[in-house]
Amino acid sequence: MTNLEVVNALLTAINFDRFTEIEAAHRADATFTSFRGPTLRDSVAIADWHRTFLRDYADCNYTELEYLEEPNTVAVRATIEAKAYDWRAFTQRVIEVFRVEGAEVAERRLYGMLRDVEFDKAVTAAMTNALGFKGGSASATRTAVAGFYEALLKGNRETAATFLHDKPVVVDGVYGTAAGAENIFDFLAAIPMPAFGRLRVTSIVAGEHDALVELAIDPNRPRFADWVRLVDGKIIAIEGYAMLRELGLNPYENYAKDRHSRQVILPI
Repeated sequence: MTNLEVVNALLTAINFDRFTEIEAAHRADATFTSFRGPTLRDSVAIADWHRTFLRDYADCNYTELEYLEEPNTVAVRATIEAKAYDWRAFTQRVIEVFRVEGAEVAERRLYGMLRDVEFDKAVTAAMTNALGFKGGSASATRTAVAGFYEALLKGNRETAATFLHDKPVVVDGVYGTAAGAENIFDFLAAIPMPAFGRLRVTSIVAGEHDALVELAIDPNRPRFADWVRLVDGKIIAIEGYAMLRELGLNPYENYAKDRHSRQVILPI
């Protein structure tokens, strides 16, 4: 059983509310960090977490799946389609990172955007360009992405700009969007950070023209994940995801916790 098969079997179990299969897919001492929290450290707790999650995300369905894979690691970019507490449909873009050992998931990290994030024209154009691009190499992608973030985190805008496409965009699931190199740098610099510590890249998973970049201040507390898209070796789009609770955001804000029960209304 390949790592992709293990991950897809778990996502299928989630889509169909199969809690026994969800528990069995994880190693007994598996660790799961999610944007909703808290951090879980065993398969039973993870299955119980999904009982609550799938109550709040009724008719959950992972769609628009994109994969990146390296030995023992699978990164999935997806759009969750679900129904909220009042049974109204919504979407939420997420990134999941899985560490697979044998045929079991040993570690998961689930990052999210806020719900129902829409792309503007500049972002849509860049995404269309990126999704239509074929080619590239994993090694070139890793080199470009690592170089960009190294320069960015050092505050070297001039060097960072050399890794960007002519019309780059950033869409952040919490803070908004920006287009153009200088606007992107100003936008990223304005994202609030804790008073102490500095952001570091904790992992990169590279594909032919996409890469996952995880960033944190404390490696034990994942904070951000970017899905980076390249065209002709240059970064054209960065999608920003986050551990919402780590940012001090309430994932339940504006959404009641108690689901309205569906019931038949009979004539009097």
